[in-house]
Amino acid sequence: MAPIYKLKFFDYMGVAEPIRYLFAYGGIKYENIIIKKNVDWPRIQNTVPFGKLPVLEVDNKVLHQSTAICRYLGKLVGLLPSDDLVAAELDALVASTFDFGARVHQWYHEEDVSCKHQDEKELETVVFPRYLNEFEDIIHQKGGYLGGKQLTWADFYFVGILESVQGMWSKDFLQQYPYITQLFKNVHALPTIKSYIATRPNYKY
Repeated sequence: MAPIYKLKFFDYMGVAEPIRYLFAYGGIKYENIIIKKNVDWPRIQNTVPFGKLPVLEVDNKVLHQSTAICRYLGKLVGLLPSDDLVAAELDALVASTFDFGARVHQWYHEEDVSCKHQDEKELETVVFPRYLNEFEDIIHQKGGYLGGKQLTWADFYFVGILESVQGMWSKDFLQQYPYITQLFKNVHALPTIKSYIATRPNYKY
């Protein structure tokens, strides 16, 4: 009997979108439970590991941390390389993707106007070029995807997080990165992903 999956996250793309992509890709049924920050979260926060979302309930077990959840799903849908070294390289790239998204998320939620302006300048002149140039080179050198010439779970994580960043940044930052752009197009062109995108809720970012 197939496990019962329940994904809990806020009404955003964020670090949950790669998880939703992998469910869609694998045609795996799950319950997408939306947690309302001002209504549900105060009651739920102390019931999840380390007080953070997303969490994925797999029957009676609870997984936390988006990267670990995606790696688990990646194996389920056949997108985890069997070579341990290659798999570890993907883990590192996913961790760097998370770091990039978290840095933008920090800026987005900064309430001090002067600090936010300073952060934005640093993102635009240092952080974005550093991360995106490196990812562009990696995708180019490896043959179109983060793991080489074949799609892996890391590509879903990468695309999902960058979509969230696009929502927060509200500026076109991919135009000068043709290999990243092509990877986006390849992922979005997958029939299951195209179908998911056509019907997904209008998440804020």
